[in-house]
Amino acid sequence: MSTRVSRRAFLKHSAAGAGLVILTGSASIRAYAANSKLNTALIGVGGQGGAGHGMASGENVVALCDADSNRMAGFAQRQPQAKTYTDWRKLYDNHKDLNLVLVATPDHTHFPAVYSAVTRGAGCYCEKPLTHSIWEARTLAEAVRKHKVPTQMGNQGHANQGNRRIVEWVRAGAIGTIKEIHTWTNRPVWPQGKLGPFKQAPVPDNLNWDAWIGVAPMKPYFVENNGASPVHAFKWRGWFDYGCGAVGDMGCHTWDNVWWSMDPRAPLSAEPIKVVDLGTDTFPRQMIVKWEFGPSAADSPVKRPVFTAFWYEGGLKPNVPDEIMNDPTRKNKGLPGSGNLYIGDKGKILVEGDYGDSPRLIPQTRMDEFKAGDMQKIERIPNSIGHREELMAACRGQQPWDYPKSNFTYAGPLVEAMNLANVAVRLGQKVTWDPKNLKCPGCPKADVLIKRPYRKSFWDV
Repeated sequence: MSTRVSRRAFLKHSAAGAGLVILTGSASIRAYAANSKLNTALIGVGGQGGAGHGMASGENVVALCDADSNRMAGFAQRQPQAKTYTDWRKLYDNHKDLNLVLVATPDHTHFPAVYSAVTRGAGCYCEKPLTHSIWEARTLAEAVRKHKVPTQMGNQGHANQGNRRIVEWVRAGAIGTIKEIHTWTNRPVWPQGKLGPFKQAPVPDNLNWDAWIGVAPMKPYFVENNGASPVHAFKWRGWFDYGCGAVGDMGCHTWDNVWWSMDPRAPLSAEPIKVVDLGTDTFPRQMIVKWEFGPSAADSPVKRPVFTAFWYEGGLKPNVPDEIMNDPTRKNKGLPGSGNLYIGDKGKILVEGDYGDSPRLIPQTRMDEFKAGDMQKIERIPNSIGHREELMAACRGQQPWDYPKSNFTYAGPLVEAMNLANVAVRLGQKVTWDPKNLKCPGCPKADVLIKRPYRKSFWDV
């Protein structure tokens, strides 16, 4: 589906009808003609960052940035007009007229790169998880509300039909009152747990190690005994300083339909139930975490009591429900590799996969008898590309700044909950949560995990 907007359609949605879109921010004002291309920068172009080229298709890509010049070289050939950088700070210094910034760096550098875009009045797309810490997620959500720029987190399944169907079922009471939800993932698929030993090594010529480390504590470049880097590239997800583990990586996908459908706003607590091989610097090989949530807010579209949610990773899963074991039409009597199980007093919802695909009411009789009736519908857009369409519609002025369904005001609170699980696991204890003050009451040692100290010689906010 093309994201190009005709002049007639664009003018129809333009407040002044003058063929201009204004994206306002305290630092600058962005204006571009209706049929112009968005001045776009890509920060992080290796791995998942390559998807940024799809997001930027048809736009005016003016800058590319990656700390690894080898990973950037191939993309630079496809965008010969774009200037290249290994340090995103220099990109912002040299480009004052950006309309859109796409960020796909390791988790620990998301916030500074994204915050710099938002406060400059540029629209921004950021891969999940939105931020590395709770404070960062809150600060970004507040900055987006202030500057009113279009944003989208890269949990692509949020645009899929399945996730929206789950939300509709929950709000319609398809399985009655829900008091318990289980979510599991087949991650990690990268090294995690007790790792090492490592040794110091010379920094490769193609790697700007200072820029790669970014705001994290500086340490010498290090490798495994076979000479391979344990963090660059891809393997960084399991490290406290650089990633958010499996719950940060896949929670934004697999747990997204839970957050959307139940509208919990913030957890009351997070508690590690099982933790296997937690490293001194790395997330565990396996874990189970439990969140507790209060009743729905007065203004919530969901009317429900308190509920609990469980997260499983590293091959751990909840018990298989009787509705699956006793279903004669189901050949596979087990649970899928990743998914969700909603438990209500009138039935269950089973979701197979990470992106809300193939949800169904169980037992089958509940699926057969459920009548949608006047069930509130959520707007449908094509799978996979929908998250891009939502962002571009907002960037081009067809829709308001908060039109993208997973904009940072939605994604920020979701990531706060994901990261609270990591706080509990790293501390090895149940923590209660005060969302107003961003504190774990009675647990001052959590403060440094909620708002991590930055290497201020690199960047400070």
